Amino acid sequence: MRPGRYVVLALAAALAPAGCALSVRQELEVGAQYAQQLDQRLPLVRDPAIQADLDRIAGRLTPLSRRPEVRYQFRIVNSDVVNAFAVPGGYIYVTRGLVEHAGTMDELAGVLGHEMGHVEYRHSAKQMGRAQLAQFGVGLATAIAPNARAAQAAQTAASVGGQLVLARYSRDQESEADRAAVQFTTAARINPHGIVSFFEVLKGVERSRPNALAAFFMSHPLTDDRIQETLALIARTPEAVALEQTGEHDAPEFQRLKAALTRLPPPPDRQAR
Repeated sequence: MRPGRYVVLALAAALAPAGCALSVRQELEVGAQYAQQLDQRLPLVRDPAIQADLDRIAGRLTPLSRRPEVRYQFRIVNSDVVNAFAVPGGYIYVTRGLVEHAGTMDELAGVLGHEMGHVEYRHSAKQMGRAQLAQFGVGLATAIAPNARAAQAAQTAASVGGQLVLARYSRDQESEADRAAVQFTTAARINPHGIVSFFEVLKGVERSRPNALAAFFMSHPLTDDRIQETLALIARTPEAVALEQTGEHDAPEFQRLKAALTRLPPPPDRQAR
């Protein structure tokens, strides 16, 4: 058994008696361990300038967190698949494919706010029962096996988030995360309609490249009802309504981020097609 696999399985076994939900301490511990494994095995974009611009965008939202014990960290996975996921404890991963499909900063900020919402509400920690946690450890250890080819590793970037980390959020949990995205962007003076705008982008990608969204829609089912609910929430929030005209829509760091990604070699899974 590989050392990395042993660590993950041992951690899952140690936390298994915790019952039907992780405590805050366990959430932080298990999240840090899983994120460390993911950072080692996934094809991350490790360009310092790209990371700095991502952190500048995320930095508009993170000071608004109501969980002082969480230290949010953001990563871009070098995958063509459109996906985003949050590991318990505040580790948020977005794929290169998702960033490249976003047109403006407010769209990406909406995605980051949504993933932060899952962390703020402790969705993964609450639903990780004994059996789920053990299965999560086994699945993650298999998914990040170091002998995977580059293209397979890139696909893993999407499947880990959709199938293992998120464990399929419920409709109510997705609605909570959508509300958090509106609240975060509104409080940050960012146009919250970027959330809905990106929903529409995703629907377009679904029609033209359905396989690119497979993992995303497994964990984040996008329905017209969700779009209408988000629009209704914005309409009920005067500050959010006003920000469609006065809020921050785009930012130089986002356009730099997109331009820098396009200059990189194609991601492994795009090369494999």
